[in-house]
Amino acid sequence: MLLPAAFPLKTHAQSAGSIRIGSAGNAQIQPADTLTVNRLNEQVGRALITRNADSLLQMAQTAVSLATRLQYKPGLAVALRLKGCCNRLKGDYPAALGSLLGSLRIAETLKSPGKEADAYRELALLQKDLSGSNQTEAYLEKGIEYSRLSYALAGEARDSSGMVNSLNMEGIIYRDKAKTWGRRTYYDTAYDAYNKALALIAHGGRGIENLAKLYNNISQVFIEYKGDYRTGLDYLLRAVHINDSTHSLNGLSHNYGNISGTYLSLHESALALAYARKMLAVSQLLQRPERLENAYRQLYNVFKANGLPDSALYYYVQADDLNDSLTNLNKVRQVTDLQAKYETAKKETEIIRLQTESREKNKRIALLVIALAILAGLAACMIWLYRRVVRQRQRIAAQSAELELMMKELHHRVKNNLQIVSSLLSLQTSKLRDESAIEALKESQLRVQAMSFIHQRLYKKDSVTEVNMKEYLTDLVELLLSSYGYVRDGFDLAISVQKEMLDIDRALPIGLIINEMVTNSLKYAYAGVDRPSLEIALTDNGEQLVCRVKDNGCGMDESGWQQKSPSFGKQLITALCRQLRAQHTLVVNRGVQFTITIPKQAA
Repeated sequence: MLLPAAFPLKTHAQSAGSIRIGSAGNAQIQPADTLTVNRLNEQVGRALITRNADSLLQMAQTAVSLATRLQYKPGLAVALRLKGCCNRLKGDYPAALGSLLGSLRIAETLKSPGKEADAYRELALLQKDLSGSNQTEAYLEKGIEYSRLSYALAGEARDSSGMVNSLNMEGIIYRDKAKTWGRRTYYDTAYDAYNKALALIAHGGRGIENLAKLYNNISQVFIEYKGDYRTGLDYLLRAVHINDSTHSLNGLSHNYGNISGTYLSLHESALALAYARKMLAVSQLLQRPERLENAYRQLYNVFKANGLPDSALYYYVQADDLNDSLTNLNKVRQVTDLQAKYETAKKETEIIRLQTESREKNKRIALLVIALAILAGLAACMIWLYRRVVRQRQRIAAQSAELELMMKELHHRVKNNLQIVSSLLSLQTSKLRDESAIEALKESQLRVQAMSFIHQRLYKKDSVTEVNMKEYLTDLVELLLSSYGYVRDGFDLAISVQKEMLDIDRALPIGLIINEMVTNSLKYAYAGVDRPSLEIALTDNGEQLVCRVKDNGCGMDESGWQQKSPSFGKQLITALCRQLRAQHTLVVNRGVQFTITIPKQAA
């Protein structure tokens, strides 16, 4: 299969419709005609993979202004789409949505399925960007809907290249869902979409310009899902070869980031750092916020894995600040309002069309004028009542969505702050020599991480008030085992959770109590034990929640537990049980079993 040739960046100086591009990307029209609009659009579209979005935005705006003055709708539809694309790359999502919806409206009036497909595909990519690093599921679902609309319309237009691009976009968003929401089977859905796109290219040869993107995206399935790093690297190097030949800085930024992550997984730290720096350099040339954010996150991952917490923390803060600027509440609210206005206008246009057809029929059927007038009056009344109900529901839904978004943002902030505290404790630990002080800070760090897990789950799931205790306890105990040097294959761990979803008011103190008990077992219980085991159970008998932690260790002094102790862990457990109004018991029999009983009415 032939690789696409590099796109020329210099404008073709041609006869009557030629243009000149200055150093800042401004265009001088000589004279103004539709060919000039088309050439501007073509130049912007080709240069998107290699140039900064600021200069291209000026050119796209020139094309929009000229096409508007000429009332050249086909060119205006394309120019508005490209302007929206430039605004998206700059991180101005409200402006991007406004331009893209304008392009879609014009394409619909022109009855041009090809241009509609292009607009929907760019809208799908905008929804993906809006989802941010949190990968908000509502935006991802909307992106999948737009990708499928784009694929269907491209098929109607017999545009196989557009179909390839739409399948690639659908696969990208399904992969985001698989990675973020724990639904691994979505990787298979993404892989099917990529292979379907490759089959279209092989069949007709159209859409070859998407080959590098497909190779890059297929590599992620092998790396993240199948664990086949070498095959993933092979696909990535193919993508680099194509993107390098076409000078696609955007594509190279994705490729370098994925190569860095793969080498990190292969424990080849030097290569991982080299490619992460390459990714940052290319992203800085592009000056595209979302690429810079990903570059910062990759450098954070590399430095963290190499045990350089200062550098890791610096890039973590840089990425988090950039993500916050891209997905702040004001931008989200503006985008939501614009999208709602577009959908409302579309519905109102449809209602007007239906009313016009009704009036024409009334003119032809004179004998039914009175009856139709009465029906029209009733219909108008029903429409008014319906709109009133819909508006009320929309207001309620918007307020609920905004509140939920604010709660997710709050949990996100709390999680970030707790992670920073954990990093600071880790930094402090590295500077101490006193073993008891180091141990105390390590235990404090684990307590902070136990709380951080709660908030991490709350902002990544649909519910902002309930925690999946089975997943949470599994992650927590796995972290503790790793922290105290236990190998998972040499440790028997059984976690049984009867009541999986639990509100945060009970989940957090229960998690901290289990953290203390498991920590105590891992530190003291297993000296001389050939095969350590640990059982954790959370049951619901209708009246009470019962939490039990049991080990097979060397046991402890029951009478000593009942006495007052300066131990911070014991004091913390006692305080948390008092908060839950819970009773706690300790039984020593071939190990230690600690049980807390929580009355439901106390929660």
